Formats: sequence, structure tokens, C-alpha cells
Amino acid sequence: MGYSLSHAFGAAFDNPELIVACIVGDGEAETGPLATSWQSNKFLDPITDGAVLPILHLNGYKISNPTVLARIESEELEQFFKGCGWTPYFVEGDQPEAMHQLMAATMEKAIEDIREIQKNARNKADASRPRWPMIVLKSPKG
Repeated sequence: MGYSLSHAFGAAFDNPELIVACIVGDGEAETGPLATSWQSNKFLDPITDGAVLPILHLNGYKISNPTVLARIESEELEQFFKGCGWTPYFVEGDQPEAMHQLMAATMEKAIEDIREIQKNARNKADASRPRWPMIVLKSPKG
């Protein structure tokens, strides 16, 4: 447990057409390997590599205890991930139909962001390190 994000990056390296969606549970996010993997976005080359779209699923609990990331206010969580080089988008709620629509729209926005990063890199429009999108999915346990 804790290697899902590093495996996602491994799949994206050298596969420029690939977008790897990786769901990370909030319990898994507390492991050492996964905590370090949030920094792997700095190694992605938008021209030669694909992209990783992490989806952090916060439902508040690991096996039987509360999780740290689920207890952090959204603003602080957003600042944390921005500090790691991500652009976090939040999907939050408990109504399945509304959540489905919101998640679909957010996924579409994240993919548009990824394609824009790749296009700008190919056109040399932006030489800075890109801030890749990610999704924070907050839903009830169960």
C-alpha cells in the first residue's frame, strides 16, 4: 500500500499520449511512499511524457480511524497541494446524481488543463514547470 501514485507516474513516463488517472485513498495517502510521490510531478516532461491525474478520495477514514487529510480545512488542503505543484479541484457532496455531474465536469476541466500544458510546452509558450491538475473527491464513507 502506498505505491499507486508512483506506479501511475511510471506508466506516464515516455508515453506522451497517456493520461493516467490514479485514485488515492486518504488512508493510503498517509503512507511514506505516497506522501513522497506527490513530488513526482516535477519529473514529468509535458512533451515526452504523458500526464498523471491524481484523484485523492477523502472519505474521512482509513480501516478504523480518522485520516489526517480529511481533517484539514479545504483552504489549507488546497495550499498544501499547490505547494507540491498541483492545481487542486474539489468535488464534494453526498448526492450521487449531483456528484456524478460535478465529477464529470471536473474531469473534463482537468483533461483540458493537461492538454493546454502539453500544447504550451510543444509551442514553447511557457518555459516554467507546469502546475498539473488533480482532484480532491470528498464523499461519505461507504
